[in-house]
Amino acid sequence: IIKRVIAVGGQTVDIDFVRGIVYVDGKALEEDYLGSPTYNKGDVQFPLYIPEGCVFILGDNRGDSMDSRFSVIGNGGIVDNRYILGRAVYRFFPFNSMKEL
Repeated sequence: IIKRVIAVGGQTVDIDFVRGIVYVDGKALEEDYLGSPTYNKGDVQFPLYIPEGCVFILGDNRGDSMDSRFSVIGNGGIVDNRYILGRAVYRFFPFNSMKEL
């Protein structure tokens, strides 16, 4: 499973689910890689402070992604760095968009 690290330890995440905008430390993220904004809300309460040694993750398919918006992921949506197993270095799919990341 590949998810995008949105925030790291020491940062605060907030999501405006009405406008679909994700904020890290009060700054809106430019997420031009998304097909649709972040409208789907999970059960995690925002704003959310990320403790040191942890990350906040979101999937790119925000309408159908189990990620840090849901408390069943990690510890209340916060994922310990020890559970990060690798880093994506190449995009294979869709085939017409293959490229190094």
